[in-house]
Amino acid sequence: MFLVILHLNFIFLTVITTVLITTMITKTLAQFLSSKDWTEYFSVLSNTVNFGLHVCGEDGELFTTRANPFCTLIHSAKLESLRCPFSCKELMTESLQAKGPVIFKCKAGIINFSFPVEWAGEKVYIGGRGGFASYEDLLEFLKLVKTNNLPSLPITMPLNFSGEDHVKAIAQYVFLTVTRLLFSFDEKYRLEEKFFRVMSLFDSNTFKTLSRNPELLYRYILDTIEFVYGSTSAVLMALDNNRLTYKSAYGTGKYKDAFTGFQLNATNPLIHEMFNTRTYIFSADSEKLTSAGPLREVEYFYLFPIFSGDIIEKIIGIFDRHLSKEDLKIMNALRDYLQLHFENRNLRFSANRFKKADERLTYLVDFSNSIISVLSKEKLFNTLIEKSLQLLNAEQGSLMLLDHDTSEFVVEAKKSADETVQERMRFKKDDSIAGIVLDRGEPLLVNDIEKDPRIRRENRPRYKTKSFISILIKIDDRVTGVLNVSDKIRGDVFTEEDLKLLESFVNNAAIAIERSLLFKQTEELKQLSITDPLTGIYNRRYLNTRLLEEITRYNRYKHPFSFMMLDLDKFKEYNDTFGHIYGDKLIKALATIMEKSLRNVDIAARFGGDEFVAIFPQTSKPDAIQITNRLKEKIEKALQQELLEMPLTISMGLTTYPDDASSIGELLEKTDQALYLAKKGGGNKVAYL
Repeated sequence: MFLVILHLNFIFLTVITTVLITTMITKTLAQFLSSKDWTEYFSVLSNTVNFGLHVCGEDGELFTTRANPFCTLIHSAKLESLRCPFSCKELMTESLQAKGPVIFKCKAGIINFSFPVEWAGEKVYIGGRGGFASYEDLLEFLKLVKTNNLPSLPITMPLNFSGEDHVKAIAQYVFLTVTRLLFSFDEKYRLEEKFFRVMSLFDSNTFKTLSRNPELLYRYILDTIEFVYGSTSAVLMALDNNRLTYKSAYGTGKYKDAFTGFQLNATNPLIHEMFNTRTYIFSADSEKLTSAGPLREVEYFYLFPIFSGDIIEKIIGIFDRHLSKEDLKIMNALRDYLQLHFENRNLRFSANRFKKADERLTYLVDFSNSIISVLSKEKLFNTLIEKSLQLLNAEQGSLMLLDHDTSEFVVEAKKSADETVQERMRFKKDDSIAGIVLDRGEPLLVNDIEKDPRIRRENRPRYKTKSFISILIKIDDRVTGVLNVSDKIRGDVFTEEDLKLLESFVNNAAIAIERSLLFKQTEELKQLSITDPLTGIYNRRYLNTRLLEEITRYNRYKHPFSFMMLDLDKFKEYNDTFGHIYGDKLIKALATIMEKSLRNVDIAARFGGDEFVAIFPQTSKPDAIQITNRLKEKIEKALQQELLEMPLTISMGLTTYPDDASSIGELLEKTDQALYLAKKGGGNKVAYL
């Protein structure tokens, strides 16, 4: 009766899991790219490249990030000669047959790009619409406007002519960014789908219950594999009490009958290979497995070892079924999961001997759950060091990541009373113990650094003991770094048990490390989109965002704010005399001076050329005048210290919201007028309205 109830539970969970997964995979590519997360991503990307982006399916446009004012003007006129927007859509639809971005100009001379993306057999195209590639294109457009008596252009800001080569570079950037991100989503999605199937059927409570009946446990394990991958020939083998033979405990699929009575000698080379590599093996040579019987028909097979300490306790075999990279990840995850629970069960059977290890295992699981949501790289790495030392009762440790460009190790986190090694220090691979670990491709467990033949180095004074562990950090079989732990608190040496615990710890932490590094890369890209590439301070795009925030804050709290614009007097003459390289150096110096001279609450940004601006939050006109005059004095003093061959001065314009303007556009215009008054009055002064 017990067996029947558990099998019914398996069927019920199978049905529920299938329903949930079906719900996940019914979303089309068009729906996927129209989701909130993707539309927000396209908006950020659109602002970064300064092109309007739109996603179109077979039934038409799904959404666009922003309207193009030139296109809006043409649409309103409904000119038959341009067939707008139909001709533009036809050109973009043609890109569905391309393998990459296609650049084209519409009949109005507006430059566009388009490329297809495909997912699960469905295609959509992503288009980018900009302005004019050249001044000549604009002149042709103006002729069109004049010929057809169209309204005046709705453009008040200066136009940029990007050039076709620049547009091609932008199109390629958008294409690579979107397709790579979509591919990573797709890969992650397929992996999570199968992992969800496994974990929905196999939790710790299920394992604990089934462990009372080994035969039912083995059946449940193989039923889980079959549910995830479909009909599969698989066998689970267990080591006999004499530790001489692995005997079939349960089998499924085409070779189910052949598995009855099947056994594998513990001295078989396949067992040695798994023992040495501690991972699965793949082989297309069935004679390695058996020399007689029905299993000779096997074309290829996978064997996944389940360790218990230094012993391969069980083996899962999968026959004549190709496992993709994602399938192998799931199988390895299931194997690690089973291995963890089998080890945990054995530890509980020997509670007196392994009580301490069991407590560490619980600590490890709790820690793994606690780091899942940590995104800060610095916080995550420091937490890893702290928990590693607590896990092994050690005093010193460091985490080093490999810089693949320079083949150097960079210290990302460390804990030590000695200050010899600092964070962000670099070590050449060939000169470090971490390099030895990398070259060997396996961890180092060292009892005595001075006697170990792999190292034979004199122990350094900053270490109390001569024993340590160095272990590789891997993500998808790619080496990311090395974790070092040294100096046990009681002065004893590290053991194999310590090494296994640390390996389990690192394996669980690797996903969190990868997520943190990806998050950091995303934040860095976001920072690049709002900063000026020459000076490193905020750019005009970010300035507009902050001005909008300040206006919103005023509407709520009625705190005025002031806005300042400055530029260098006679900068053009300086540039013409000394060249653009020196001009750029001067611009960067001015940006640095501004940042150091302003208050912490103020926002500095480069407006363009040698023009800089600053926002003074919650600052009235009288206070802003004093701040601006002090800033002018500091800049002049700093410029004098630069020992410029051509002495330069600055002019500054100042306005206050809402005293002088009622919108961002008006604020910029009035501040520019104030700056013009300062320069018209001979320069080297502050002017305000």
